[in-house]
Amino acid sequence: MTKRTNQMTLSAMFIALGVLLPIVFHSIGLGSIFLPMFWPVAAAAFFLPVSFAALVGILTPLVSFLFTGMPPLSPPILYIMIFELLALSLITSLLYTRTRWGIVWPLVAGLLCSRIVLFFMVIPLASVLGLPPQLASAAYILKGLPGIILIIIVSSLLINRIKHEPIFTNRK
Repeated sequence: MTKRTNQMTLSAMFIALGVLLPIVFHSIGLGSIFLPMFWPVAAAAFFLPVSFAALVGILTPLVSFLFTGMPPLSPPILYIMIFELLALSLITSLLYTRTRWGIVWPLVAGLLCSRIVLFFMVIPLASVLGLPPQLASAAYILKGLPGIILIIIVSSLLINRIKHEPIFTNRK
């Protein structure tokens, strides 16, 4: 298999996981708390080149919407998630491939950037819905905090086991 075919296959796998995990998590009422679509997108950033990781970030919520109707168009959660997951995959992949920060720090930076995107995208949405903008943004961010913590811990350990690279320090 060529390198490009391998990257496309991995991308399709991460997108498929990004569609399937939310179905499982939402069926038991834990979707928006544990951010199941974020897990495979974050992992893709460590196994794919930046361009493919970014495509996984963009395509995962779109494919999920086409197959499941989630995330919804109204309220425009789909658009928010596209930008959130793009920020997560792009920043994580860029920092992982271009720095020697190990696994955790690029992941933390990517998740932080995705939360910043969420904060600023929810402000106009909250205003339209008649909610206090900063309070609604903060509530969305806090609601996903358990998922963020688990993503950092579990993903870092799994990626470390698969890639045999340091979690916190420089790669060789």
